[in-house]
Amino acid sequence: MKRHLLLLWAAIISLPGCVTETTIIGKNSERQENSIDNANASKTRVELGMGYLNKGQMAPAKYNFEKAIEMAPNNAEAYLAMAYYYQTVGDKDSAEETYKTLLSGHGNDPDVLNNYGAFLCRNRNYAEADDMFMRAVAQPRYLKMDDSYENAGICALQSGQKVKAIEYYRKALSYNPNKVRLLLDLAKIALDDHKATEAESWLNAYREKAGDSAQSLWLSLRAAQALGRIADTHVYGQALVQQFPSSTQAKRYQNNDY
Repeated sequence: MKRHLLLLWAAIISLPGCVTETTIIGKNSERQENSIDNANASKTRVELGMGYLNKGQMAPAKYNFEKAIEMAPNNAEAYLAMAYYYQTVGDKDSAEETYKTLLSGHGNDPDVLNNYGAFLCRNRNYAEADDMFMRAVAQPRYLKMDDSYENAGICALQSGQKVKAIEYYRKALSYNPNKVRLLLDLAKIALDDHKATEAESWLNAYREKAGDSAQSLWLSLRAAQALGRIADTHVYGQALVQQFPSSTQAKRYQNNDY
């Protein structure tokens, strides 16, 4: 079960670029002054660009991100979007350069630190990625502690640091107990470490919050098998077939591949 790193974004509000018009009446003339709210216009460009990017329309996406940066050079969200664009098209060097530009002006922005950490982790720079995640969670009034700790856990697991991954997942759950997918991650780690009883504890916690899923039933089957409870193994297997007949896990059970 491959887990994806979480990219964080500031809230994007769908607002057109606001234009304020002031009429100044002089002695013999009237002139109008138009000023564009560049910050809002930049946010709108980011939103447009993300819409194009999600549709696979790369050229207009890049154009809107460039315009967003041009309109508001201090808008971190615009640079985050541009970095994400470069990651999407596989231009790792430009993504790295964009993140470094961001860090030079927004080095204490936790979203910037988190997303750069995710980028580093994808490129297997695990130690530096961990440092970015820890810098993110150290920022005052940060509201997404659970996401950055989850990312740190995913990255630690990818680098083979199971103990650190468990610590980070536990912290993520302490900030957000509704991150039930982490309970499955912890159960799988326990099973891989031949700790089936501990795995069952995590799975019971998952079941209380979210009911059954194909993955939770599969892990429960594996835990029961590891503990020698053959009858329970088939109970979970039959539940898989009945509730999730098209799942990979159900097919594996039917093929005795467990």
